[in-house]
Amino acid sequence: MKKKLPLLIALLATAFHCLLGSTPNPELISKEANWVLHLDFQSILNSKMGSALMAEAQKDPEFTRKLNGIKAVLGLDLEKLGTATAYGSGKKNEGVIIAKGGFNSAQIEGFAGLNENVSVQKKGDKTLYSFKKGAFCSLGPDSILAASNHKLLGPGLDVLSGQKQGQKNNPMMSHLSGMVKNPMAIMTVRVPKVLAILRDGQPVSAPEAAIMKKANLVGFAMSEEQSAMRMVMAMQAESEETAEHLENLLRGGSSLLALSSGIEIDPKLDEILPHLKASVSREKRIVGLRLEVDSAFLMKKIREKMAKKEGSQLKVVTD
Repeated sequence: MKKKLPLLIALLATAFHCLLGSTPNPELISKEANWVLHLDFQSILNSKMGSALMAEAQKDPEFTRKLNGIKAVLGLDLEKLGTATAYGSGKKNEGVIIAKGGFNSAQIEGFAGLNENVSVQKKGDKTLYSFKKGAFCSLGPDSILAASNHKLLGPGLDVLSGQKQGQKNNPMMSHLSGMVKNPMAIMTVRVPKVLAILRDGQPVSAPEAAIMKKANLVGFAMSEEQSAMRMVMAMQAESEETAEHLENLLRGGSSLLALSSGIEIDPKLDEILPHLKASVSREKRIVGLRLEVDSAFLMKKIREKMAKKEGSQLKVVTD
């Protein structure tokens, strides 16, 4: 288990790379960040979808056993998780995460101290724990700052303490908050900068070049609105003229989806379309696409997939 702690910290810091409806405080995020992701776990867990999925998962004794084991060893209580804000420059496998709620920081620090490969350093009044993959420090009784490596942890602390400048604002984050109520998850990406870093000087494809030229900021958000799951995507175009073209393109696609309902195109698509609603909006340079899917339909499909998976596992055991 000692060997698993560095992996856990690394996963916490990088898994997001790929919620009482809250949004992150931009001042706590490095101004060098090109992508930002904020999750509100309580909003997720307390939603109809989240509650149903948790209830299904807890029927599995193995799932409950693992949860209790993590809580006993690391002091991590899944059902009490609060919020997590992750950000990074766009470099592969690099990120920083600020997590609050559901952690017993003292217990995690105590367990980390038992690892023979841990490096412990002080930075002001904070104790930093570093491993080959991952680093973290306690921010309070139920809060931690984690990073994919030690070099990112220090600057992350400097931003939190005000020694380094954070972001002033994030217009896309504000726009997304207006498109969804109580976002469970919200993310923004500075597309040109992230693609440039990932490519690292290598030639870009024609589609990537077009995206880098036409869109400088993209955002995604998700929430539960009454009996439907709402997913939105927004794009900040280089100009209002480009935004108008994007708006027309999305409106055409939205109309095509509406007209396709009831027409036999593809079995999977035919099943989804009657439960899907799409709408398009534009505010100056920002174009938004909103999709709503019936929650009952989604739960039905999820349960069918889970039952199918359980059936396959049972077949393997009996065989």
